[in-house]
Amino acid sequence: MSQTKNVAELCVLLIGELYGQLPSRIFADLLARGRSTVAQLAQHTSLNQRQVRHGIAVLVQLNLVFHHTDQDSGITHYEANPHAAYNLVRTGKILDMIRSKYGYYAHTLVHEVLLQGNMRISELVETLKDKENAQQEAPNGTSHNDHNYVNGNSITNGTNMLEMGDGDINLGDEAYNILAQLLAAGILEPLLPTMYQSAQDLRSAIEQEIMTDYPTGLRGSRQKDEFDKRVREQLGMVQGENTRLKRELEGYFMFELSSKRRKITNGIMPNAFAGPKARSLLQEELDTVVRLNYDKCIVELRNLKLEQYVGDMIGESTAQVYATLLAALSRKVSRCQVDRSTEIEDEHNDPSAGPRITTQEIFEHLNPSIDLSAGIGVPNEENAIDVRFAEKIRKYPPRLKGSTLKETLEEGEEIVGSDDEDYDRSGQTAANIGLHRSLNMPNQNGFNDTKMKGYGSAPVGMQRLHQMRQHLLVLAESRQGFVRHCGGRDFGEWAVDFEPLLQHLKFVELDTIIEDRFGRQGLRLTRILREKGKIDDKTLPTMALMKRPDVHVKMAEMEMAGFLDVQEVPRDNNRAASRTIFFWFFDLDRTLQRTLDNTYKSMVRCLQRLDVERRKKKNVLAVSERKDVQGMEEEKLRGDIYSEYLEFLNFEKRLLGQVARLDDLVAVLRDY
Repeated sequence: MSQTKNVAELCVLLIGELYGQLPSRIFADLLARGRSTVAQLAQHTSLNQRQVRHGIAVLVQLNLVFHHTDQDSGITHYEANPHAAYNLVRTGKILDMIRSKYGYYAHTLVHEVLLQGNMRISELVETLKDKENAQQEAPNGTSHNDHNYVNGNSITNGTNMLEMGDGDINLGDEAYNILAQLLAAGILEPLLPTMYQSAQDLRSAIEQEIMTDYPTGLRGSRQKDEFDKRVREQLGMVQGENTRLKRELEGYFMFELSSKRRKITNGIMPNAFAGPKARSLLQEELDTVVRLNYDKCIVELRNLKLEQYVGDMIGESTAQVYATLLAALSRKVSRCQVDRSTEIEDEHNDPSAGPRITTQEIFEHLNPSIDLSAGIGVPNEENAIDVRFAEKIRKYPPRLKGSTLKETLEEGEEIVGSDDEDYDRSGQTAANIGLHRSLNMPNQNGFNDTKMKGYGSAPVGMQRLHQMRQHLLVLAESRQGFVRHCGGRDFGEWAVDFEPLLQHLKFVELDTIIEDRFGRQGLRLTRILREKGKIDDKTLPTMALMKRPDVHVKMAEMEMAGFLDVQEVPRDNNRAASRTIFFWFFDLDRTLQRTLDNTYKSMVRCLQRLDVERRKKKNVLAVSERKDVQGMEEEKLRGDIYSEYLEFLNFEKRLLGQVARLDDLVAVLRDY
C-alpha cells in the first residue's frame, strides 16, 4: 500500500472510530515518522511513557503494529501496519460473509476474535458457551448488540439462532467443530511470533542467521545463488509452520458440501462435520492462539464479487455454478496477491501448472437445488454445435493487451481449433447420448419430472453433470475469460486466471468512472489510447470520429483530471508550437494510483462528516446510550428526541454505506 496522505489519514480515522483516541494518536505518529521506540513516541506525541505503553499494547494486541527487538541493545522498535489498519473497514463485510457461509456460531467466534485481536482456542470455546447461556437467559431470547462496524454491515444478534430441534446439540462439540472448520478453511490461523515482524525484518533476521555460515562474505555468483536459495527455503519453512495445524485438520475434516452428506446447523447454514479426531486435535491445542486471516477473507470476498459479476453478465444459474467452482478452488488459494518480498521462487515454474479443479470435484460440491436447465439455450438443428471446437483445451493462461484478451502461445504451438486433436472428449460423449440437443431434462430436485426426448437411458446424475458442464463452457467462452478449460481428466479440468480476469474488472471500473465524469466521448478517446498507445493530436480526431476542437477540449479536460498525459516532441530546436508533435497517451498505473488516492479521500470525508454529525447530535446520542434506554429507544425517548435519533441513524447508515461502496472499488483496483 502506497503511503499517501489520504490513506494515512483514513487508517488513523478507522482506528480512532473503533478503539479511541490514544491508539489512533500513536498510530498517526508511527505513520508520519516511521519506526520508533517508546521514548521517541512519548516525545513526539506529548504523552508519558506509561500512556504510550498502554496504547502500544492495544495496537499490538490488534495486530496493527509490527515490533522488533534488537538483540544487541535490547531496544524495541515499533512500525505501523497500514494494511491491517485499512482492513478494519471490512469488518462488517467479513462478518456477513462468515455468517452466510459458515453459520451463526462461526460468526460469533470470529466476532470475538475481531474484538480481542487474538484469542486462545480454550477461550473461544468458553466464550461461545457463555454467550449462548446469557442469550438463553435473556427475556424472550433477545439480547442487544451494541457493536457498530465501519461499513454499516453489522448484524444485530437480536434473536436466538437455535431452532426448536437443536436443543440437543452439545455446544462444546459444536464449538470444536466450527473452530476446526474455520482453521481448516484458513479463516482463522495460529498466531506465531514471526507474525509480529514485518516482512523486511523477518527476511533480514534470516539473512543474518544464514550469513554466519559465510564468515568471509559472499564471493562469486555461485555463493550468491546458494545464499538466495537458502533464504527462500527458510522463508518457506517459516510460512509452513503457520499452516501445520491447517494441514492436519484438512486431513481429518470432511469438506462434503453435497446435501447428502452435510447437516444443517442452527437452521441457517450447512456446516461440514469435523470428526472426533479433529476435536481431539484441537483439545490438544487449547493454548494455541489464533487470529483472523485477512488474506483468506479477502479471497472469499473476491469470490463473492466475481459471482456477482457473472450474475450480471451471464445469468443467475451460471453464477451459482461459478460460485461452486470458486469455493472448491479457493481451498488451494491462500491469498489474492503474492508478497514479492517473501515469494518462494520456483526454478521450473510452469505457467500452466496453477491451481485447477475437475468437473467431478465441482459436481460433488454443487448444491442440488440449483436449476441447471436455466440460462442455457437449446439449438434448433441436430448438429448445430461443433463439439470439437466447443470443447477445445487451452493449456496456457491468457494475457491482457490493452483491454482485449489474447492467447499466450509457446513456440511451435497453435491455437486449438475444430480440426485439431487437442480437445476434451467428454463433450463428444455428451453429444452421443443427446445431452447437447436439449437441456430441459428431469432431475432429482423436483424441477421437471417429465422425460425429454433424446436422452435414452442416461442417468439423471450424468444429465446434471453435463448440464453443469454447459455452464462451465459458457464461462470459458466468455469475453471476460471467467474460466479456462485446461484439461480433459474427470470430464474436464478448469482453472481461473485471476490476474487477467481482475485486470479486465479494473478496466470496467475505470471505464465506469471515466464515463460518469467525461461522458461517452471521453470514454471513447480513453479506449482508443489504451488500445493503440501514443497517438498524435492530428490522428486522434480521425480515429475517434470527432471534430478536432471537441477532441482538444475533451483531452485537455481529462489531462487536468489526471486520466491522460501528453508528450511534446519538437521537430527542431526552436520548439515552436506549430513545429511540435503532441502525443497523447493513457498511463494505467498512474491512473489507478490517482483513482485510489481520490477514493481514500472520499472515504476520509465520509468519516469526518460522520464525526461532525455526531457532535451535532451529542445530546441525543448521550441519552440513547444510557443503559436503561438501549434497546427500548422508541418507548423511552420523547417524540422529538426519538425523531432526531432516527434521523441520525439514517444519515449514519447512508454515510457508512457509501464507505462500503468505495471500499469495493479499492478492493477491485488494489487488493483482488
